[in-house]
Amino acid sequence: MTAGGGLVLGAYALFAGRTPDELPDAYRALAELPDVDTLEIPLEDAVGASPGWVAGADGLPTLVPEGWDLVITCIPTVMARLAADPRYGLASTDTDGRAAAVEDVRRALTVAKRAADLAGRQRVRAIEINSAPTGSASVGEFERSLTELLEAESTGTTLAVEHCDAPRPGRTPQKGFLEAHAELTVIEALGDERLGLTVNWGRSAIEGRSAQTPEEHVRLAAERGRLAGIMFSGASPDSGPWGVPWQDGHIAPRGAGGQGIWAESLLGPEELRRTFEAAGAGAPCYRGVKVTAGPPSRPVAQRLQVARDAVAMVLAAERGPAGS
Repeated sequence: MTAGGGLVLGAYALFAGRTPDELPDAYRALAELPDVDTLEIPLEDAVGASPGWVAGADGLPTLVPEGWDLVITCIPTVMARLAADPRYGLASTDTDGRAAAVEDVRRALTVAKRAADLAGRQRVRAIEINSAPTGSASVGEFERSLTELLEAESTGTTLAVEHCDAPRPGRTPQKGFLEAHAELTVIEALGDERLGLTVNWGRSAIEGRSAQTPEEHVRLAAERGRLAGIMFSGASPDSGPWGVPWQDGHIAPRGAGGQGIWAESLLGPEELRRTFEAAGAGAPCYRGVKVTAGPPSRPVAQRLQVARDAVAMVLAAERGPAGS
């Protein structure tokens, strides 16, 4: 897995609260963002199951900016399924719960295959999958699920195990899935280059209640040669427009959108720089940002400015002092 191309943008968080009628103009405006060429979208959007999301002639939804590729995230589907059935998940010991999760990822694989067949190249750069269920995930069942999915995958798309906060005593977890080292152990045991670990900066910070935890997870995956991706979204010990302390609210880096904005975010230029340093020579195959933009009333133009600033901060951190 090698890094390359532009950044990935998780715009579904950026445009949260927009109506289906507003989405076409909002997503067309993304084409103005420099250095971004890939959209991270939820599974239900990718398969055309969400209002406003329709499959195009190239196998990707028509809302995807022209020429852009995709990263498909399964986490919104995972959390919705868990709310209805706590036995659901790729790491579930319940037969039906595990089978349902495997089938959901297969839906993403179908999108990846169709898009690759139509384009003659890989259009879905990665499918982000998760080691659910909450608090009862099994390493053995997770390995079993990944084995089945690798047998079904034929395009070379990365199956990126997106690490979410693992359970900690005395806390109610946001996600509560497997530990990062357990996920990496499964990935290494299978020994397939299509598998890797993606670190979501905010979710790792939530797990450790610290800006150092994301760096530790990135370093761990990189040292083991299994760093698939880094998605930058912030976290905070304080309440704000994203919600309560330590909520997975996709907080933007400090200063994105204007001086003093998102001041409560633990993620800033120094944390971005240290995270890239932690990756060392183990460059991820993708890196990106997933940020919200505050109150639902905030217009699209201001939302785009938050994204534009966040992208610029990530790229400046990646270049390091010599490239600044």
